[in-house]
Amino acid sequence: MESRSTRGRRSHEDGISEVVGFVVILAVVVGVLSLYLTYAIPVQGREEEIRVMDGVRSWFVDYKTGLDQLWLNSPVVNNSTTPYVPRDTIFPEDRNALYSITTGQVTLRRVISPGTSRESGFIRRYLPLLAPIPSSAEVSVRNEDTFRISGWRNGTEVLKWEGTVPSLVYTSHNYYWLQQEYSYQLGGVFLRQWDLAGAEPRRMTVVASPPLSLYTPEGGTTYQTKAEIVVVNLSAETGGFGVTSPVRVETNLSADPLDLEPSDGRPSAEFSAVTLTFEGASHESAVAWSTIFEGAAMRNTLNSDYYNLTKPNASTPTIAAIDIIGYEPSDPYIHDVQFEALIANYAMRMQNVPTMIE
Repeated sequence: MESRSTRGRRSHEDGISEVVGFVVILAVVVGVLSLYLTYAIPVQGREEEIRVMDGVRSWFVDYKTGLDQLWLNSPVVNNSTTPYVPRDTIFPEDRNALYSITTGQVTLRRVISPGTSRESGFIRRYLPLLAPIPSSAEVSVRNEDTFRISGWRNGTEVLKWEGTVPSLVYTSHNYYWLQQEYSYQLGGVFLRQWDLAGAEPRRMTVVASPPLSLYTPEGGTTYQTKAEIVVVNLSAETGGFGVTSPVRVETNLSADPLDLEPSDGRPSAEFSAVTLTFEGASHESAVAWSTIFEGAAMRNTLNSDYYNLTKPNASTPTIAAIDIIGYEPSDPYIHDVQFEALIANYAMRMQNVPTMIE
């Protein structure tokens, strides 16, 4: 028969075993959670943020395409107060991509959803500590850069346009992926990306080029160089939203595109030289525009003798320019450059869209 002391000692040992077992199980659970928080969550967050940024890239390309369609479908006139409104066009009814035709304006509405989702999935909804931290973003309008067009005839500047060119900007606030910034300016889409440390931005990449063409006409014409540009100019108040909910961007073409006319009264598009100049707020933006100018010339294999490219340098780090010349640049009376510029002015405004509506 087992003594009372023996039974007490065995009961005590069983209690210790249960405590040790519980501690071991708890340690295993804590270890698994630690591994999940350390490795699995960052991977999930990075994949989600990459997916969101891919969507932002597509949004900006679609936005550019939509605005291009607005000026392409409007007739070019010298003086206009009432825009052309197409009558027999079927417009999409998707709330995220809607053309709205009203009297006196043609509007493109696009909804952009900043940041990652905060409501999808059981874990994110009920166990947020075990889900990636939702990212946010800033959608803003910046008014920092300047663009100039100059055309010369007979030694006189007879064509001039200069203006501050706003840009629509999406700036990410990611937790697990690189910080990226997409922007739309003058009909082009750009990407600025930071390194992992986030200290200095890398160079700005041209995602979609503005409507600029440089080439040598065929057929034995007297023009050595022909250049065409559409200045897609946004008009909007500067500022932005630091948001996680969708933002609706409304952009309307309130007047038909206008031809840029010379000041000497001659309607001719013949010039001895034309200069396009971009002055940016950063070195990266100037380098991007230098790439645009050079790419437009090289794309159509324009003879390098017919243009001079000014790239950003130590003395002018934020300026890029291209001088479009003919075969005899030293003679201002030889008008062998044919140049046409179209000014398309857009009015843009932004507003938050409550998430529940979407």
